[in-house]
Amino acid sequence: MKDEELLEILNRSPERGLRELMNRYGGAVATICKNFLYDFPESDIEETIADTFIRFWENREQFQLDAKYSLKSYIYAIARNAARDRRRKERKADIFSLEELQLDLPAGYDLEEEIQRKEYEAILHTCLEQMREPDKSVFLYRYFYGYPVRTIAAKLSLTAKQVENILYRGKEKLRMDLIERGVCYESCR
Repeated sequence: MKDEELLEILNRSPERGLRELMNRYGGAVATICKNFLYDFPESDIEETIADTFIRFWENREQFQLDAKYSLKSYIYAIARNAARDRRRKERKADIFSLEELQLDLPAGYDLEEEIQRKEYEAILHTCLEQMREPDKSVFLYRYFYGYPVRTIAAKLSLTAKQVENILYRGKEKLRMDLIERGVCYESCR
């Protein structure tokens, strides 16, 4: 079923349309929410998944299907934002506890930015852990240690062209993984 058909079903029969939407995207939405809320209770994650579909329903009129954004990327973005909002809400409660302890943070320290950076690192780490060898080693040598392609090729007994191909394919796969996890839209490069 294409996005256009699904949107038409949502307009004609909202209950059936939402059921179809959840069947199609529920698993990925659950993955996004679990990745962002990995340290939260299961009940909070389930609420966030439900919030995602409620937010979609409440804002369905704002979605415009075009070549730039798909329904999938729109729902994944809602899931990511719902999970982020859940984390912020929880963090605000934690911040009050930190203030009670009179914890002094360095000037210019952005706690929210730091937490978001750690969330992205955790997702990136998960994506890298799922890579097979030698792809994982190539990625680590290139993007974490900054080795040139020729050095990587020599270390792993590969040709420079093989290393370049692994990097190209790996970046494409990583981009798709990040889209599926709701970290970026389909247009991210």
